[in-house]
Formats: sequence, structure tokens, C-alpha cells
Amino acid sequence: MKVKSRIEPLVKGQLWKMNDVHVEIMEVGKALTHYRLYQNQKRVPISLGGIGTVQEYLKKNKAVLIKKA
Repeated sequence: MKVKSRIEPLVKGQLWKMNDVHVEIMEVGKALTHYRLYQNQKRVPISLGGIGTVQEYLKKNKAVLIKKA
């Protein structure tokens, strides 16, 4: 039996870490989420994407949750 790796539901304030990139969840709505994708920059624009799309991106890149909301 195959076990699916689950990704935790997105919540405002989470910080996810991939290889050298961080994803910070800024706001979560009904269908969309605002997030920041950054490496070492000080000012980073906020991006907008579908919740499912962001979760798939995190799962595909093996992101690790380093800060819970």
C-alpha cells in the first residue's frame, strides 16, 4: 500500500523552507493565498496563488515547515 505524503493546511504566519528558498504565508482566503517567496532579500513582493497550487509546489519541492502560525 502506498502512503501519500500530506502537506499541512496553509495558515497565516507559516514559514516553509526548501533548499535555499523560504515561503512565508501572508494571508489565506477561501480559494487564494498571499505568500512571499524569498532567499536573502530584505524587500520581497507578495504573490497571489491558488491554495492547491501553492500546496502542490511545497509538496513537489519537499518543503519543511519551520515556523507554525
